[in-house]
Amino acid sequence: MSIKLHSPSGQGRTHKILVAAKLANLQLEFVDTQLNEKNFQVFQNKFPFGKVPVLETQEGNLFESNAILRYIARHSQGLYGKTLYQQGLVDQWLDVTTNELETDVVAAAIQVLGHIPVIPDQIKTSFAQINYTLAVVNTQLGKSKYISGDSLTVADIALAQVVTFAFTLLFGETERNKYQHLLKWLNEVTSLPEWRAEFGRPRFPKTAFVVNEVAPQEKDKKEKKEKKQEQPKQKEQQEQPKQKEQPKQKEQPKQEEEDDAPKKKEANPLDLLPPSTFNIDDYKRIFFAEKDIQKNIETLFATIDLNGWSLWLVRYNKSENEGKQLILTNNLMKGFINQRLDQNFRKYAFAIHGVYGDEPNLQLRGAWLWRGTEVPKEWKDHVAYDYHEFIKVDVNNAAQKQLFVDYWVKQEEDVSEVEGLKARSLMYFR
Repeated sequence: MSIKLHSPSGQGRTHKILVAAKLANLQLEFVDTQLNEKNFQVFQNKFPFGKVPVLETQEGNLFESNAILRYIARHSQGLYGKTLYQQGLVDQWLDVTTNELETDVVAAAIQVLGHIPVIPDQIKTSFAQINYTLAVVNTQLGKSKYISGDSLTVADIALAQVVTFAFTLLFGETERNKYQHLLKWLNEVTSLPEWRAEFGRPRFPKTAFVVNEVAPQEKDKKEKKEKKQEQPKQKEQQEQPKQKEQPKQKEQPKQEEEDDAPKKKEANPLDLLPPSTFNIDDYKRIFFAEKDIQKNIETLFATIDLNGWSLWLVRYNKSENEGKQLILTNNLMKGFINQRLDQNFRKYAFAIHGVYGDEPNLQLRGAWLWRGTEVPKEWKDHVAYDYHEFIKVDVNNAAQKQLFVDYWVKQEEDVSEVEGLKARSLMYFR
């Protein structure tokens, strides 16, 4: 049995584990696990806490990303330190990263990104804690090459992942430059081939994102008025007999069950297509195992069944205000592909999608392979479907075929060019 990592692709904790595995020369089978309402119960039955990442080994299962890092490090020559004291230092800085930095970085980031309303006092406290911790880390890195001594450990990998996230979303160039020792160390860690293979090259904004604060006084006044208006109603409801509310509580679950029942029986139209000789899972394995990208495309054209599968060029028609900054355009792409597109579609598709061009006129586009010969329901249900252009590739049309090949094989960020546009940030949909 191979060691399997169950975790969602695109998540920082996933990729720090994969970086550590590469450094330790430990072979892992990565299982892209996107938890949702349909598969959560099955996953929880196998892994009681229902959390990812999970490492499935012959001896049993491990969860919590830092515990998995330690397990991997013990399979290496030094990633966990060479003495008991050094191992203690690694544990110390792993805990510092989680407890003194990551918690506040996430708390601030979800407000900056607009996932929750900005809470001024909370975000101010988070930034104060982040800066304090970074100052301590910066001082330590002025004394040693790596965070726990003179050699690279998993503590560096975990810390670099969180610092990169913070520097990408929370800090501008002026704020980052306060931490010169940290920046020198971060550049060394993020330049490792193993790091670049998972995270790519880090890109930091010139200026920090503006935090749009909500005036708390106005909000408080409105809430107080609403509470006063609700108080008489609550008293009336308390005086009313409870019997009036009981039927509603009983009827509601039945209605939900009836609504849910047809959905469970629905089959994906792609599963109803005639059998095909082309196996997408086999091709994905070949794609990532074969280092020669040109051979990958030759294998694709030699094995694909164009009666059951099709090749596409997909382009996003951006609005006037989009495509100005690389970091925002990159987030837009990941949101479209990793969040807005039905993740079950991964079973039926494979793609290389990316950000191309230069600021302030960046473009989102890519080459796709999927089941069937038409645009599938998964794309038609996408919130931005109407803003995408879908071009079905005719393999007998030399120009179209070559354009698909270019997107498929030219994968070196900041070097490769397709249609005269430089590839800036690329991702796989697999």
